[in-house]
Amino acid sequence: MGEHKVTLVFEDGRTARIEADESDTIYIAALKNRIRIETDCREGACATCKGLCTDGDYYMDDYIDEALSEEEAARREVLTCQMHVTSDCVIEFPYEAALAMKGAPETRPGKVTEIERVSSNVVRLVVMLEDESTPMSFLAGQYVHLGVPGTDAQRSYSFANPPPAGAQAGALEFFIKLLDDGVMSDYLSSRAKIGDDIPVTGPFGRFYLRPPTRPIVMVAGGTGLAPMLSMFGSMIQTGATDQPVHLLYGVNTSDEMFGDDLLSSCQAAGIKLTIETAVVTPDKDLDGAAGHVTSLLRPEIIKGGDCDVYLCGPPPMIEAAESWLRDNGIDPAHIHAEKFLAS
Repeated sequence: MGEHKVTLVFEDGRTARIEADESDTIYIAALKNRIRIETDCREGACATCKGLCTDGDYYMDDYIDEALSEEEAARREVLTCQMHVTSDCVIEFPYEAALAMKGAPETRPGKVTEIERVSSNVVRLVVMLEDESTPMSFLAGQYVHLGVPGTDAQRSYSFANPPPAGAQAGALEFFIKLLDDGVMSDYLSSRAKIGDDIPVTGPFGRFYLRPPTRPIVMVAGGTGLAPMLSMFGSMIQTGATDQPVHLLYGVNTSDEMFGDDLLSSCQAAGIKLTIETAVVTPDKDLDGAAGHVTSLLRPEIIKGGDCDVYLCGPPPMIEAAESWLRDNGIDPAHIHAEKFLAS
C-alpha cells in the first residue's frame, strides 16, 4: 500500500499537510504527525471525528448508521477513525486547529525577489523562500501572513501562483492593493527593495479550489483576482481544464485593472475562460460594463444552479453576490467565498 498527501483544513482556516499510508486510518496517520483529531470511541460509533472530504478517494471500515447516515456519506462526510485514503485528499473539520495541534503555525524566512507596479493601486510582490528545497504546500486559493519589514506587523495575502511544482517551487507571488495609511502599503511605496527579508506564515484558508466537476463561476473584486489566478494555474498544472469558467472581474476605476496578460495566458493554456469586466466609476477608457461587478450576475451564467461559485473581494461584494446566488437557486454548499478586508 502506498502513501498519499492529505491536507487537513480546520474551521479557523489553519491547514496541515500529512503523509498517510493506506493501511492507517486518518486518525492514526494524523497522530503519527502529532495531530490529535477530536474523537471519543475510535470505533465508528460516536461521530466525534467526523469531517468532510472535499477532494480525493477513500474507503471506510465498519461504522454504525447513527454515527454517519447514508445522506451524510453521500455528501462525502467521513469518520476519520475509520477512513483510509487511496489518493491525495483534502478533509475539512468543524473546529479550530488548536484543539488538534499544539504548536504555532509554521513561519518560514523569505526574501523579496520582485517588486512591480501593475496598476494604479496594485503592486506585484514575489517572495522566494530561503529553503527552496522544501516548498510551501498549500491549496490553490489559500493565503499566508506576510511580515512587514521594519515592523512587527503582519498582513494577509492570497497566493497568486499555483501550488508548488517544478523549478519555481520556492517562489510565492502576491498582488497587493496600496491603501492610504496601510502598513504594507507604506513599505511597498516608500522603502521596499530586492533582498528584503519577509517572514511567511501559513498557509491558511477554507477558500480553495474544489475538483472541477461542473461549470465554474468566479466573481473577483480588485485584488480578489489573485486567488483566482492561483486556481487557474492549478487547473493547468493538473489538466483539469474540461469545465467552462466564467470570470466576472470588477474594479473601482479603469486604471486599477491588472492581469490581462495573465488571463490571456490561462486561455492559451487551455482554460475555457470567458471574462467580463465592470468598473464602478466609468471613464473614457471604459472597456466593460459600468457599475458593480455583481450587476453582471445573470441567470444564464449559473447554468440553472449546476455550477460551483468562487467569490473573492470586499465584504459588500461578497454579501451582495451570496444573496443573489441564494435567491437564484445556488446550493450554499457550492458557494465558496473569501472576504478581503482593508488593512
